[in-house]
Amino acid sequence: MQNHLHWLTITVILICCHLDTNAQSFELLSQANQVYDEHNWERAFDLYTEITAGNPFNGEYWHRLGLIQKQQHDYRKSIESLKNAIACGSHLAESYYTIGINYSLLGDSARALIHLRQAIRHGLSNRQERLLNDTDLDRLRGLDSFKKLIPPDTSKTTSRIAQWHEDIQFLKSQVELTHYRLPDFYPQKKWDEDFKNLTSQIAELKDYEIIVALMGLMHQIGVGHSYVMPPSSGKHQFHQIPIELYDFRDGIFIKQTLPKYRALVGKKVISINGISIEKILEEASTVAIAENKIMKRRSSLLYATLHEVLMTFGLAADSNTSIIGYRDENGEERTLPVKHQLFSPDTFLNRKTMEGWVSMDNTLNPPLFLSRLEKKYWFTYVSDPQIVYCQINEIGNEKEQSLKEFGENLIRFIETNEVKALILDLRFNLGGSGRLNKDFLTNIIKSEKINKHGKLFTVIGNMTFSAAILLSTQLDQYTENIFIGEPSGGRPSHVGDDNEISLPHSELKAYASKSFWQSPVPYDERNWIAPELFIQPSSKEWKQGIDPCLDNVIEIINKNNQIQP
Repeated sequence: MQNHLHWLTITVILICCHLDTNAQSFELLSQANQVYDEHNWERAFDLYTEITAGNPFNGEYWHRLGLIQKQQHDYRKSIESLKNAIACGSHLAESYYTIGINYSLLGDSARALIHLRQAIRHGLSNRQERLLNDTDLDRLRGLDSFKKLIPPDTSKTTSRIAQWHEDIQFLKSQVELTHYRLPDFYPQKKWDEDFKNLTSQIAELKDYEIIVALMGLMHQIGVGHSYVMPPSSGKHQFHQIPIELYDFRDGIFIKQTLPKYRALVGKKVISINGISIEKILEEASTVAIAENKIMKRRSSLLYATLHEVLMTFGLAADSNTSIIGYRDENGEERTLPVKHQLFSPDTFLNRKTMEGWVSMDNTLNPPLFLSRLEKKYWFTYVSDPQIVYCQINEIGNEKEQSLKEFGENLIRFIETNEVKALILDLRFNLGGSGRLNKDFLTNIIKSEKINKHGKLFTVIGNMTFSAAILLSTQLDQYTENIFIGEPSGGRPSHVGDDNEISLPHSELKAYASKSFWQSPVPYDERNWIAPELFIQPSSKEWKQGIDPCLDNVIEIINKNNQIQP
């Protein structure tokens, strides 16, 4: 008995010591974080040295220690700590970049360049600005190998052909350097040949034809975040037919336009310049954003209105006007000349009607899904049949309320009121910061009242993309959600986080995707999320302010018709 008491006493002492050690560790971390934020490098060095000695497995601590040592000009020790951070898989881009800086300051140019390239390959943020302006890299600036990482000096190139040659080669090299596993999407041999062929044709091609050709090359990667943006400013700015085309169940219609062309609003498009709209969309799709056929179709509707794209494919003359063929209220075919304007991507990127335009969305009593498009997120209660409608238009934080707080308030309302179902509406959500999804999602998962089959519905559509597709995929995996609407514009597993590439002469903006976002389900190779209930609105329903998605859910709830999982 005494032996048992002896060992029990020792065990209690050990447990107490262990608890005391943990308590001291948390206090130590708190102190370390505080002095680090205060830039008290000497004290922060002591604390993080102690922390990494006790816990060498956390790369965050090694990364901070490496940054502190760099501030203390102990570049070799900084390199050691940052290599430990990399070994833990932590802050790869920033760790490689700082190692590169340390080697530069030590005069080891070869190792500096190796680590700078690794930083870029791992998605270094603000890449071009930092490489151009970071004075710690000044020792490298005269090296040809460093010059390949930054835009060329434009002052030495004056001929048009030479300028385009430099731009095309810079785009090629930067995409190769920054894109996630580029050869997996675009075989290296074909990539090289296609760029070589384009370069050989520079003299024969007009500027806008070269731009459209570059759009086509990036299209072939087949990744939605990798593309050349049609120029919306500068000397090569494109021109646009001032209409927004929308794909309804009953055809392609003009959703919005300038007031002087209001006769076109809500009309079915038959042709542009005498060429069938489907033929035009077919050609535009070869340079459109190519995430999947849903996003390709949606972006083709935009590119079909770009005059330079149409001219490149021989679908328009060199004119400042296009002829729109449409059907009037009586079904009669009519035409209307529409003057071009300078291109703006807002009709593609904005949820709301363009400022100064007239739209099918503009009604005196807009339906819920069109009523607050200016807000990132909001919800309301529909008393009959006791459902909550929640629209999330962007994965981001509002100034007055974070997405996490919004999710908490949403579930608090549901738990304290008579609520039979929750409808999440992501149909206009092009994304945002996927790292914010967790804070919102956990509130849904924890709600036993709403996280049940037949009580949680999510509306998706061709604008559901990027961070919004991540949220949809997580809802699909972790909740009892039912999807309604149209297939999503994004893939559940996809390459995202585009980094900008600015071409020095033409000022074109290109984007190359740097990160792979894996669906929670291994080997999820779906090209889109397909709704359980496929509902594509008609132009008539839209004009009348009818939301068939909401109406279907209300019908299900009213009939108490539980859909079988």
